[in-house]
Amino acid sequence: MKKYIIILLMFLMALLANAQDKRFALYSYTDPVATYKDGFNIGFGIEYQMTVYYFKAQAFVFPDLRGKQYIEVTGTPLGFNQHFGMDSFRTYQGLKLGFIRREAWHPTVGLETGLDFYFNGYNDGFCIGGGFSYDLRTDGKEEDPDIKDYWRLSGLIKVGFTF
Repeated sequence: MKKYIIILLMFLMALLANAQDKRFALYSYTDPVATYKDGFNIGFGIEYQMTVYYFKAQAFVFPDLRGKQYIEVTGTPLGFNQHFGMDSFRTYQGLKLGFIRREAWHPTVGLETGLDFYFNGYNDGFCIGGGFSYDLRTDGKEEDPDIKDYWRLSGLIKVGFTF
């Protein structure tokens, strides 16, 4: 087992050695796919982008989703992105891991994809974006004990700034 861990760490170091820093992004987002009849929902995140890879952490709150507070804490431990047009556009795809809190903590895993636009290109400035994630949810038992784990499509619209 120790050999596999060392090989994995060497592989990750080789991948990251070729990556160059692009930017950090702080953003706020909402899920327009969710119904707003239960109130608003909002999230905040931070993202570190390189030429090929990106990493991020985010937290999302839906204060009164069907009568219960919903909190989601997720991250992308390794994602891939492509920058276009003098770094004004970016597409991304990554693995999403985290937890959902409804009455107890429940694990979640999914895939995400999206497109961001940066008004000042590589320079610091304002950004907007949109995307989707397809997540395996394990929190359904909070509403009905007979519900099995299920996949759900989520959307996001985000605004933020880069530095």
